[in-house]
Amino acid sequence: MSDAGDRGVESIFEDLYEHAPCGHLSTTINGIIIRVNETLLKWTGYQREELVGQPFVSFLRPGSQLMFETRYLSVLHLRGEVKEVAVSFRHANGTALPMMVNSTVTTDGNGEPVTIRTAVFDASERQEYERELLAAQRKAEASETRIRVLQNASRVLTEATTDTALANQLTKITREAFAASNVSMYLLNAEGKLDLASGNPALGLLDLSGDGPARLLARPEGTMILSRADPLAKSSGLAEVMRGAQVETLVSVPLSEEASPLGVLISSFARSRSFEPDDIGLYEALARQSTQVLTRIHLLQQLERLTLIDPLTGLASRRLIQKRLSDAVTLSRLNHRSIALLLIDLDGFKLINDELGHATGDSVLSEVGSRLSSVVRHGDLVGRLGGDEFVVLCEDVTPDEVDRVVERLHATLRKPLTGRASQKRVTGSIGTILYLGGVPDHIPPDLILEQADEAMYRSKRAGKDQDTTVIVGDASPAEGHPVL
Repeated sequence: MSDAGDRGVESIFEDLYEHAPCGHLSTTINGIIIRVNETLLKWTGYQREELVGQPFVSFLRPGSQLMFETRYLSVLHLRGEVKEVAVSFRHANGTALPMMVNSTVTTDGNGEPVTIRTAVFDASERQEYERELLAAQRKAEASETRIRVLQNASRVLTEATTDTALANQLTKITREAFAASNVSMYLLNAEGKLDLASGNPALGLLDLSGDGPARLLARPEGTMILSRADPLAKSSGLAEVMRGAQVETLVSVPLSEEASPLGVLISSFARSRSFEPDDIGLYEALARQSTQVLTRIHLLQQLERLTLIDPLTGLASRRLIQKRLSDAVTLSRLNHRSIALLLIDLDGFKLINDELGHATGDSVLSEVGSRLSSVVRHGDLVGRLGGDEFVVLCEDVTPDEVDRVVERLHATLRKPLTGRASQKRVTGSIGTILYLGGVPDHIPPDLILEQADEAMYRSKRAGKDQDTTVIVGDASPAEGHPVL
């Protein structure tokens, strides 16, 4: 080939080198740059004379310099090449330029290393892609974590049967889910004030029911995030309280059911925290789950109260009477103290019910219930078994006290009735079972109720407005007081 042809080929190869789709540089075996192509100059913003003659490592950012000197060069000299090593190059304007480099060691005829040739690829797009991939991965992991938290919360919270049990579980779940320093749950009481249900009091001894700085947290309309630097926290005085409690960030989430407030969940953080929309969504999802369980608990409690209270008279129902009698028997056996059960059947009530109707009869039963409650001792239980049968349970009682209670019951029943039944009269046939010195182990509570019923029927057979008291235990017989 002619000299002109040789020069043409060289020109073509030179052009390919200078304008290759990747950067290229050559260095001495000691890392001094001896040649760079035009592509690398464009990427890095340097002039050729600024790079040539300088150590390649001096253009790397500190983290890459350390890796280059301790890892890159040792592998290169050992293997003769390295592939796809990520480094951060310092652009001429001072910014970081991510690169991927492939290097090969060239040797002379004797096999001695002479130069290092390095192909350089712009990794900006790859790095951005990796960042996006990492962000997507973290988002997916966070989403998976939130799902696990909600699944666990759904299982644990629905097992709660009381406000306290629910509050303890919710504060624990929230504290772990958000790595909070403290989580407190407050619930509205019957007076509409917030009581601490679980956790340490928010910000120490802060009272959420008052008009102080904490009023911001008491009943937020939506999820509220406050930092000490927040103007609202400063103007209300809450920032000062937070500073004293070493709290940097507060999150307050309302607990409400169909716009009816139930309470508030408050998380505190010792460090400044920011929350993504998904984080707020998790807070509010936990709040929704909790309010659903709270509503169920309250409904069950209302149903429980309905089964324990006679709806007509407001007295103890048969179920509550049986429960209290069972508890009283157990306690009597432990402390060997006396108990008495009085069963009252109204005389003359059937005539009122038949002649004046059930509405008037119900009014009379309600009036009788109020009268009975007004004459017993403090702490005595008054209940309605059903129909016109009433019960009085007295604990830690003496025979004389029982007599006085019976007398007062007779006296209050003999009083004229009010309303439509004012021309009618009712009295009471009373049967009393008194266990002195404790109820024996072989006597079940149901038997005591049967014994009182039998004593009441003795009174019925003896005539209206009578009473029979049966004493069980160590006592001398007295008139009208048989001993079993």
